[in-house]
Amino acid sequence: MEKVLIKRIYELLMVVSYISASDFGNKWMLDHDFENNLDTSQLLWDKEGISSLLHCGSLCNSNTSCRSFFYHPSLKKCLGSQSYKRGLPSGQSMQMGWKYFTQSQQCDGNYTFNKTLGVCFKIHPETKTYEEAMKTCEAEGAKLIITRNKMEFDYVIDVLKAAGPLTYALNGLRKTISNGIITWKWWSGQIPSYMEWEPGQPDNFLLDETCGNFFAVPGYQYKFDDINCGWHSSFICQKYI
Repeated sequence: MEKVLIKRIYELLMVVSYISASDFGNKWMLDHDFENNLDTSQLLWDKEGISSLLHCGSLCNSNTSCRSFFYHPSLKKCLGSQSYKRGLPSGQSMQMGWKYFTQSQQCDGNYTFNKTLGVCFKIHPETKTYEEAMKTCEAEGAKLIITRNKMEFDYVIDVLKAAGPLTYALNGLRKTISNGIITWKWWSGQIPSYMEWEPGQPDNFLLDETCGNFFAVPGYQYKFDDINCGWHSSFICQKYI
């Protein structure tokens, strides 16, 4: 009897904490690309007995790690995911009845969202040093931009070209020297898996050029260039979804 009462109290609390229908529409959107598909690779939970879509959305809404969720109305199952899915799930068979919902507004603070990459970008045309730029990005919940592959690299170049001439746009590259060996790494410590330098770069032309940037000058290719970290340059902030 006591267990039944506790369960009922919990259910009532869950009803009170439901997200409203209007808030649900503002927060979540149905992703038709994933309809009748299920990806369980990065789940936070797999709950049964979830009687409504609002209940499922409320569970995800109350968890800061939840970026998306799957819901099956007939099975009354709710699966919360910690990542924003990009493209159809590989190696998954169709499972009828599943609906997939993602955050309808992925970026805030004047950031531009790229759904394919699952990344938010923002170009800061004002000029700052590397350390100042990083602090600005972090204050916005972001970091100086890194490009993990050619697709991201090409996208950033297209964005820079559309934004107009900036001369330099700082990214998250830093130069390290160990036993005389120079290695370029992202601020995360990772070695870039894909890099394209401007012809003749990096050249350490003005000495102590230990930071990276996009050489955003018309007539050039907008590719990587090395720069002194104390120089004031425009910069790009980035948030992964």
